[in-house]
Amino acid sequence: MTGTKVYKSIRISVLVAAGGFACAGSATPERVHDGDSLYVATTGSDSNPGTEAKPFRTIGHAVSQATPGTSVHVAAGTYRENVTSKMNGTSAARIRFVSDTKWGARIVGSGTEGAWTNRADYTDIVGFDISGTGRLGILNLGSHTLIQGNHVHDLAVSGGCTGAGGAGIHNGNYGATDGEIIGNVVHDIGVPGSCNGIHGIYVANQRARVFNNIVYRAASWGIHLWHAADKVMIANNTVFENGSAGMGGGIVMGVGDSPGGKILTNTKVINNIVYNNPAQGIAQFCYAGQECIGRGNVVANNLVYGSTSAVIMKVGKATRTIMKDPQFVDYRPKGNGDYRLKRSSPAARKGLARFAPATDIEHVSRPRGAAPDIGAYENR
Repeated sequence: MTGTKVYKSIRISVLVAAGGFACAGSATPERVHDGDSLYVATTGSDSNPGTEAKPFRTIGHAVSQATPGTSVHVAAGTYRENVTSKMNGTSAARIRFVSDTKWGARIVGSGTEGAWTNRADYTDIVGFDISGTGRLGILNLGSHTLIQGNHVHDLAVSGGCTGAGGAGIHNGNYGATDGEIIGNVVHDIGVPGSCNGIHGIYVANQRARVFNNIVYRAASWGIHLWHAADKVMIANNTVFENGSAGMGGGIVMGVGDSPGGKILTNTKVINNIVYNNPAQGIAQFCYAGQECIGRGNVVANNLVYGSTSAVIMKVGKATRTIMKDPQFVDYRPKGNGDYRLKRSSPAARKGLARFAPATDIEHVSRPRGAAPDIGAYENR
């Protein structure tokens, strides 16, 4: 899972930033920023106009200049800053932040909070490498957002294990809706078993779509639904080695705490591989004495193996659960393996097509057989 190739988003046509100045004697005229594109490079300056030839130096400055319809192209390099995006896009003119080389633009956050905090609607964050000392990699507080193809990893949680919790990627605004978390690799979020409130991907609101992610070595749960989660789709993720024997697990669904009075309904957990999470595999959870799981929830066609408990349901029954070794091409618990499936895998062609994303984590179309494969990868 290296990040060396040029990244092409499902939605976004990527332009490669020059990352410097036009060569002397070039016949190509200097581009003038027209509101559609801004450029950032480590060789730039925030006193520049933000063109391809004269890029900005910081992502934060580009954020301050972006308007609806702007694409911010960030060249490869290390950006030691905490980013906060506030300007809303629109449904017809999204604001897009793109690392022009997949994982080439490395954001290293400082302090105890988030490396990137998004407070804006209709915003895309695509292809970045994000790490830092805080408790959050990407904190999304907006609606209609896309967080895709990022590598979020090695959060130190330097503020300690507190009630504030944390996550690699967190849809944290209880009133926000329609956040997409697609095709990210999220790992080493805190230390496994160190804090019950630190998770890989954390959804606290309505109508999120969590597709094609690889999540491993989070302190507690790999994928966690809580607070005001409702009508969430969790499909074709690969989740392993999260939590410890006494804490966390693969995927948990529930609601509780602030804002209160919520019931989890119409949430679907489909086609996921949940492997070698020491405690629980997939679980519905409510506080003792509370009823927080409602109608319309579906848990189906998941492979769960290597956990103390496979699937725990409070309401309804899980269907077509596979409890066998998934047969990865090269399983390694620390993330340096190959998590595609062998052709003999019991997860091959066993997914539920109705809810499967149209492509896998590498944009390979699915299904490529009679039914989609379970997990983040579709066999070629």
